[in-house]
Amino acid sequence: MATQHRRKKATFALNETILKDAKEIAHEADYRSLNDFVETAIGEMIKRHRKKEIKRQLSAASRDSLFLADIAKAQRDFQDTDWESLEKDS
Repeated sequence: MATQHRRKKATFALNETILKDAKEIAHEADYRSLNDFVETAIGEMIKRHRKKEIKRQLSAASRDSLFLADIAKAQRDFQDTDWESLEKDS
């Protein structure tokens, strides 16, 4: 079932060239409207930002001694329950 999102109107001032290019692309690429194109573009930028933030956090975690100790402990705790270990016992 698709989730229905409420829409909220917003007004932006854009560089004239960017707006012209956006209108052309929206038309050429068969977007339903310029609004659909802009919403898609903003959504893609949000995804890109979130992915970059996750990578930054993972990089920071890879240098965090407490995090690394927790990971090592979890690996030790589950070393005998992974699939490869079960296959060896068969």
